[in-house]
Amino acid sequence: MSPFDSALLLLAGFAVAAVSIGVVVWVVRGIDRTRVTQHGDAARDLAMQSVLAIDDFVGACYIVAHDFPEYDVDEPENFFLHADDPVLLLPKDADWSLLDRELSDEIRWLPNRLRNVRDALESIDIEPPQFNDLFEHRQDDYARLGLRGMDLVERICTTYQLPLPTRPDYYNPRKGFVSKIREMDEFWRRRVQSAGQVRDEPSNVTPLFGRTAAPETALT
Repeated sequence: MSPFDSALLLLAGFAVAAVSIGVVVWVVRGIDRTRVTQHGDAARDLAMQSVLAIDDFVGACYIVAHDFPEYDVDEPENFFLHADDPVLLLPKDADWSLLDRELSDEIRWLPNRLRNVRDALESIDIEPPQFNDLFEHRQDDYARLGLRGMDLVERICTTYQLPLPTRPDYYNPRKGFVSKIREMDEFWRRRVQSAGQVRDEPSNVTPLFGRTAAPETALT
């Protein structure tokens, strides 16, 4: 074989190798692109499911935040509420690693926040006629949870390019939540002011051993 033929054969070999490498790179890139697409679709589907679940939760919070009790005329200590406590049903067995880490954490924290509100409300020792502000705390807590849920829905939709939930023009839950929270902030402020203006009634019991303070303060 002449040197010229050897050179041609060597060049042909290089060409075949280059083509083979190009084919391999093209195949690998195609596989990677498919994986990215599949991962993106799965993440978007999970984000959509989360938005639907949280939006339902937001609606339930809105109803509870504006729920006022009715009392039994004959027995005022008996009352009933019109709305049940909100329920949050997130997708079961979801792979939360598909979503943005911060968003995923906030979504998974939401059921815990809901449970803590329920536990707090159930811990209130209700006594008529004020019921230890049970109904006020209930409206306030669920208004704040509902507003947090709305913020989370908007963040998810922005991150994964999902459409925001559509609502009738006359229904604006964000405005309702903000209004309720302001109302409750003012209520608590007035409550604190009223408590500060109440003076302790002087005792008609002669103090022992010259003690003038009430038993509770004398021990502190």
